[in-house]
Amino acid sequence: MHDPVTIARLQTIQEFRHCELLQLSIWGADPVEVSPADLLMTIHRHGGLVLGAFDAEARMIGFLFGFPGITGADNPAAGKPGQLHHCSHALGVIPEWQGKGVGFRLKLAQRDWLLQQGTELVTWTFDPLESANAILNIGKLGAVSRCYLRDLYGTMPDALNAGMPSDRLEVAWRIKGLRVHNRVVNGWQKLPAAELLRKGIPIVNPAIPHTDQPCEPGKYTIPGTSPVLAEIPYGIQSIKRRSNSLAKTWRMSIREVLESLFSRGYEIDDLVIDAGSGTQRIYYLLRNVAPEQEFNFPPSR
Repeated sequence: MHDPVTIARLQTIQEFRHCELLQLSIWGADPVEVSPADLLMTIHRHGGLVLGAFDAEARMIGFLFGFPGITGADNPAAGKPGQLHHCSHALGVIPEWQGKGVGFRLKLAQRDWLLQQGTELVTWTFDPLESANAILNIGKLGAVSRCYLRDLYGTMPDALNAGMPSDRLEVAWRIKGLRVHNRVVNGWQKLPAAELLRKGIPIVNPAIPHTDQPCEPGKYTIPGTSPVLAEIPYGIQSIKRRSNSLAKTWRMSIREVLESLFSRGYEIDDLVIDAGSGTQRIYYLLRNVAPEQEFNFPPSR
């Protein structure tokens, strides 16, 4: 069967200009917020990677780009500060192709290209409240995180980010490791929520049942055990459309919880989805990377 999607490096100035327009349609961004064609071409020419995803009619439906960088001191999951690695800056797919695996295909193509270049570590940021991004980055790709960045990009006027502090998680994706190999080759083996709860793994910040209300800031408890679960909303954009105030409450709540866990040596290791309670619930699974673990979960690296 013919694959309707192909992934290829962008080459011509026309393709890079098309990528500008694609960003506008994906994020509803102001033109000043878009990464311009000349920047993308420069990244392409000087050790970076700019990929496009194309449908059967050769129409660009998604893109990804990144460039060489060095690891920061505030991302312990990435290892020692100052390591050369690949900084993956943006990935986007047009609305009608979202949820069809195009973003995953772009990341796999990125991994293949970087392995050929001898690169082993990739970092990027994403909004910790965006469950679809968490499913891709933490679940399907096997990235980990111990780095919370408050309001990283300041005020962002695009449709997805408007009205909210631009908090981000920065992940570490060790593309040569067994963990990532197993995820991308064998598929993400989802951990059953009911079984984890039966084992006594606590939810640090359980949301109010049958509502979109998060755990109130300051009302959570960090137990002395590892691992733990931290709940995030399943659909933050729908919450934001109904109540921007409620969305901001989620932002502040998750900021407080994850910063507190990270400061105690916890690391986001996986994602857990619970559909058995009548409503979709979703959690980060965090384990303390310092002491010996009580439960036998796959190592992060």
